Amino acid sequence: MTTLTKNLMMGAAGLAGLVAMTAPAFADDFDWGTVSAYVDVQSDYRFRGISQNNLQPAPQASINWSGPDGFYAGVWASKTDWIGFFTPFSSPTYEVDLYGGKHFDLGGTDLNVEAYYYSYPDANTGLLGGTETASYFEGIFQLSHSFGSLALTATAAFSPSWSLVGGTSEYIEGTASYPLNDWLSISGNVGHQWVDKFGANTDYTHFDLGLTATWRSWALDVRANGTDMNTATCSNYILSKNACTTGVVATLTYNISDIFK
Repeated sequence: MTTLTKNLMMGAAGLAGLVAMTAPAFADDFDWGTVSAYVDVQSDYRFRGISQNNLQPAPQASINWSGPDGFYAGVWASKTDWIGFFTPFSSPTYEVDLYGGKHFDLGGTDLNVEAYYYSYPDANTGLLGGTETASYFEGIFQLSHSFGSLALTATAAFSPSWSLVGGTSEYIEGTASYPLNDWLSISGNVGHQWVDKFGANTDYTHFDLGLTATWRSWALDVRANGTDMNTATCSNYILSKNACTTGVVATLTYNISDIFK
């Protein structure tokens, strides 16, 4: 073994020892954030009022990293069943969404700026020569403020290319929640969706209103969901029968607040 090789090996060993001694202190001083997760089962997965799983129960799961300075990122997944639009289209059997963003404190009002990607990996497209895709991107902006116990959130979202060549889309929503006691709260949402290329008069309004009960790491949410669409208008978005009619959805969730704690 040459002297140079020995010196390099001794230097590497010394550096490794130094890193080993200082790493715990560095880790203690640096805020890596927290990783949380949850799993749930919904009696009917509704997205903006429309059933995404043919009015059937849908298992779901999510993992989320919350970092320093308001940054966050995560992955969310759910079972889906759209029933298909036309013969060349095969309904996706699952959805995997990727998201990331940052919270900003505006003097007591929270601004959330988020990039969100809705992904349907096994959707078999081909409606227009194979140029379209079921997956799409949205930019989402939220303002949240609390007036005592009443929490209000305003949401706006924009997509440059909606699912299956729908063109540009815009969305707005208002959310309110209020705790009735230390384990039960009431909340509601009203939203409006526009999609450019789905034809005239296809924009719609949806709503939901419900109660959420919590116990330790568990939560049970029961709420009414609905839209103002008839069957013909709903078919522009999905062909699952009665997907846009009013229905009651129950969700049972188990939360893990800090996986590595």
